[in-house]
Amino acid sequence: MIEDGFLVIDKPPGITSHDVVAVVRAVTGIKKVGHTGTLDPFATGVLPLALGNATRLIQYLDEDRKVYDAVVRLGTATDTGDHTGATIAEAPVPALNRARIEGILAGFVGTRMQTPPKYSAVKVNGRPLYEYARRGEEVHVEPRPIRIDRIELLQVGDETLRVVIHCGRGTYARVIAEEIGEALGTVGHLEELRRNASGNFELDRALSFPRLADIVAGDQAWHSVLKPGRDGERVPWRPRDEVTAKLADWITPSRVALKHLPTVVLNPLDARKFQQTGKVPPAPEGVTTPWLLLEGDAIVGVGVPGQATATPLGQPTERDLRRGGGNSGRGGRPQGRGNDRRSGGGAPRSPNPSTLSEPVVVRRTRDPARREGDETT
Repeated sequence: MIEDGFLVIDKPPGITSHDVVAVVRAVTGIKKVGHTGTLDPFATGVLPLALGNATRLIQYLDEDRKVYDAVVRLGTATDTGDHTGATIAEAPVPALNRARIEGILAGFVGTRMQTPPKYSAVKVNGRPLYEYARRGEEVHVEPRPIRIDRIELLQVGDETLRVVIHCGRGTYARVIAEEIGEALGTVGHLEELRRNASGNFELDRALSFPRLADIVAGDQAWHSVLKPGRDGERVPWRPRDEVTAKLADWITPSRVALKHLPTVVLNPLDARKFQQTGKVPPAPEGVTTPWLLLEGDAIVGVGVPGQATATPLGQPTERDLRRGGGNSGRGGRPQGRGNDRRSGGGAPRSPNPSTLSEPVVVRRTRDPARREGDETT
């Protein structure tokens, strides 16, 4: 049995973050699974997933640090800012001098404003920008503050640059790629993107889909094991208890993921009072951030400055109750179905609560390459 915590997936190209959530939900049998921020379908790398009650802790993660390995293609611009879009402009590529490029990249460092790309999940008047873009509608978008800590130049090709971008949350690599092209006197777009880190979640602790497929069925051909499609050959899965036992080593406990927050350790009596009343004990002296309420090593709740009460972890929130069920997901809509962009969408149910005899089939929505469009949140 997998405890609540965080599982970091090394997302392969060609599938959405929603697809990854659906696969992990089916593999583990855990109804409440949510990602902490999307990666575009073409992008790869670190995709942290919250499991069980950890979905209630996503907002308290320290994920402001982002690291991206990006390839910029010079000479062509696309309507999406990446290689999945249609070409909208072309320009000659000047001779690429490493010293000049490094000087230009240094100019990107710091805090500045950035306008989100039109194919993104940023909402205007309640609708994501990609919906306006699909309809050919122009809409005004306010620039947003971003932070770039540094950009390392790894490789210089005839018409490509490979860079590593260290930045804060909400920075769009696609926009940076376009701006690099403009600064070099040409145009450009993002050809490849791999997220190496999101907060303390890093690639060296990320579970790849081939490895996940091997755990699930003893076969690293993940397309046929995890996502065969309607007419694909279905590979039998191992019993769930065996699968989850092997996955346990890949889980980061919530307490570890939230180690940046101060803690208040409750004795059994105070912990019981909190579970019954939701009344939050006082914060440690001088603390102005959220703090964890612990009983032993287990997180039982989170205190927030200015709030006298909190819903104990493991009990349904008001939103859960409005949706017709508690943490079990019974008696109403399944947990996670129809969640917001941060937590992914619905997932197919496993055919058996204790065994998995066949893989999940994840059906694509229309235009999947542009459905999420937010590679850096």
